[in-house]
Amino acid sequence: MSPRNKRPRRRKAPVSPPVPATVAWWKRPVTWLLTIVVGAVAAWLGAVVLGAINQWKPANELAEQLAGRGPVVVLDVKHVPYPQEGALDYVYPAGADLARLDAKRPDDPTVEAGAVDIERSTWEITLVGTRDEAGEAVDLRPVLVEPCRPPLTGIREPNRSQGDSEKIVLVTHVDRPNPRMLVDDPDGEDAGTPFFATHKITLPKGEKNVIQVRALSAKQHCRWRLELDYLADGRRQTMVISAPGDKPFEVTGRADDSAYPGVYLSPFDDCRAKDGTKTDRLRITGAEYAQMLRDGRRCPY
Repeated sequence: MSPRNKRPRRRKAPVSPPVPATVAWWKRPVTWLLTIVVGAVAAWLGAVVLGAINQWKPANELAEQLAGRGPVVVLDVKHVPYPQEGALDYVYPAGADLARLDAKRPDDPTVEAGAVDIERSTWEITLVGTRDEAGEAVDLRPVLVEPCRPPLTGIREPNRSQGDSEKIVLVTHVDRPNPRMLVDDPDGEDAGTPFFATHKITLPKGEKNVIQVRALSAKQHCRWRLELDYLADGRRQTMVISAPGDKPFEVTGRADDSAYPGVYLSPFDDCRAKDGTKTDRLRITGAEYAQMLRDGRRCPY
C-alpha cells in the first residue's frame, strides 16, 4: 500500500487528571478552626456574664452557691489602702523596683508593690452564712505566726492624708501579749473595750457581713493570721483567715528616721530636687530626712 493510501491514525484524546472530590464544608479544617475559636470566645463571654450576674445574686441564691463549703464562708479579704483607713506610712522591701516607684506611686503599695503597712494595717473581711439557722461569730483574734521582730527599714512612703469611716472598726494591738479585738469608737462608751466580751455577729444565710479589722504595732514587725470562733450546726467551730494568697497579715512599727535607706517626700510639700527640678516622687536618704526634721525644714534643699 502506497503512503497515500494509508489510513490516518486516530489520535487519542488527552486524558485529564482526576478532579478531586469536593469536601463538604463542615469537614474543612478552616471550619473546625472557626468552630473552636467561636466556642472559646462564647465560653469566655459566658463566664464574664455569669460573674457579673453573681454580683447581684439574691441572698438565697448566694447561699445555695456556697452550700457544702461549711456553715461560714470567707467571701472576700480586702486590704484597705490610702486614702481611706489605710496605713500611716508604708515601707517597701529591700530589692523593690525603685525606677518604677520613682515614676509613680502605686494606688495600693501593699497589694501592688509588696509594701508593709507602718503602725497600722486595715483589712475588710466579708463573711457569709450558709445555713438556714443563722450562725454567730463569737470571737476573732490574731495569732502570730512567729515572734514579732524589730521594725523593717526599707524605702519609706508617706501617707499623710487619711479618710474617715463611720464604721465601728475592730482594733487589735498585735505587738502586745494575747491581743484582743477592741472597739474603736472615740465617741462611744465602749471605746477600747473587748468587742466580743459583750457583742456577737449574726451570720444569716446568704447575707454578707463585713468586719473591718485594724491591726496596730508601735515598734515591732509582726506577722499573724486571724482565728474566728463561731457557733453553727449546734457546736462551736474555729476557722483560720489569712491574707490573699494564703499569706499572713503583716504590719511593722516605725524605725528611726535615719535607719531607712530612702524616704519619699510628700508631694504636698512641693519640694524640689538638688538640681532645682520639680518632681512629685522626690526620694532622699533617711539621714537627709532626719537632718531635715532636726533643722525644722519641710524640704531638704
